[in-house]
Amino acid sequence: MQQSYAIAKNTFLQTVRQPTYGIIVLVTLGGLALAPSLTGWTLDDDDKMLRDIGLSTLLIEGLFLACFTASSVINTEIDEKVVLTSMAKPISRFAFIFGKYLGVLAAVGAAQYLAGVAIFMMLRHGVMQTASDQLDMTVIVFGPLAVIAALVAATALNYVFDWRFLPAFLSLIVPLSIVGVIVLLSVDKQWKPKTYEVTQTMDNLPPEASEPGALRGIIEFRPLEGHGTLEGNRGLLVHKTLRGPINDDDRDYLMNLSDSGQWKKDINFLVIETRKHQGPEIFKAGLLVFGAVSVLTAIAVMLSTRCGMIATYVGCILATCLGLTVDHYQHQIAHSRAPEAIKTAVAWAYPVIPNFQMFWMIDALSEDRLIPWSYVGQAYGYAALCIGAFMLASAALFETREVG
Repeated sequence: MQQSYAIAKNTFLQTVRQPTYGIIVLVTLGGLALAPSLTGWTLDDDDKMLRDIGLSTLLIEGLFLACFTASSVINTEIDEKVVLTSMAKPISRFAFIFGKYLGVLAAVGAAQYLAGVAIFMMLRHGVMQTASDQLDMTVIVFGPLAVIAALVAATALNYVFDWRFLPAFLSLIVPLSIVGVIVLLSVDKQWKPKTYEVTQTMDNLPPEASEPGALRGIIEFRPLEGHGTLEGNRGLLVHKTLRGPINDDDRDYLMNLSDSGQWKKDINFLVIETRKHQGPEIFKAGLLVFGAVSVLTAIAVMLSTRCGMIATYVGCILATCLGLTVDHYQHQIAHSRAPEAIKTAVAWAYPVIPNFQMFWMIDALSEDRLIPWSYVGQAYGYAALCIGAFMLASAALFETREVG
């Protein structure tokens, strides 16, 4: 394991020094910065389009970086005989290829983290729907201006102290982005402390809902001034958004607390409003996209043991397209009039093909569905199985590859 770690560390440094790596990262960040302006021209829900662009960009960036980095640190080293330096040492080929995978994944993960922060800032700023909308200066200061400051500082360090530009940029932008996220989570657009609450005015709180513990902490009732001691008092129904949106079970429980039509209407409206604040769900969706990228990285490493960069790109793109559509075509063929031999072949092939639809949550977010943490864990378990299978295949292909 120590040998794999040493190879992973060297692979990571080797990757982040590549100019192409920096270009992909900067183009991704620049495209995400422009997204709020571009999505303002849609005829549908602009924020939905903004979210879809962000998650799609995250997947595409991961795809291209996985293919490029895997090819540059495996196939190129094999072709240029650089790999002989490692093979001359007492290290197994599996440890070598596994270390390469960890290094490539770390480099891709760093880029995915920066893109994820950019998506968070992009969604925080939102689309400027009208000419009267003002820029969110909190995002501008800790987003584009922070990137520009890191670029200038990295350039200065490269010129004065001869530091490598891209590693210096990453060393600066990562802590700056962490500080930026903390600040943006703490303040609103007016630089005031941010409250994570969704409220709904409630008249005549039903007696059933006013009993101690009736609301189970899902929501709380906050009486308005002068109404705290009145039966059927007037106040606000409050939900803490840090708890995430109200799920279906909690909604049904609250709705059944009272037969009052107004109560059911207010609860339903509150649930809808909480689900508009999809921060936790988008975070889970981003984690799932990275799970898909981790599998793609394993596929790219496997292909790079035998193929060049172009073939690796083609193979990974085909795997992505097939993985995103395999559910649809399997269902169509299973319920069609196709010959039984074809149905049997598809039934056998279906469990073997990586199913990237498991990691793609855009449809769920569009329908305001919740993503349970248990599902995220199951998806990562599936990803681990896929990665393990591709790592074994990579080791088998590399074991018989002539490197001398």
